[in-house]
Amino acid sequence: MAIAYDIELDVRHEDSPIPTIRTKETLDTMVSGSILKVVTGIESTVKNIRTLVANNPYELVNYSSASNLYTFIIKKL
Repeated sequence: MAIAYDIELDVRHEDSPIPTIRTKETLDTMVSGSILKVVTGIESTVKNIRTLVANNPYELVNYSSASNLYTFIIKKL
């Protein structure tokens, strides 16, 4: 099932902590109710992005991993 999103952030080739920083910066520019898709290739980023979502007004709509790609669908509340 495909989930609709407003913005896609591809940080597959960025070293930690850049994916988390760019995720936060992007979410800060979005309006409430918007959906962000984040794709990363760094496993250590998974915990950092989950923490970012837990400590801010965001909702983790979906998370998946396959072939060393980690995909987050995050809604800004």
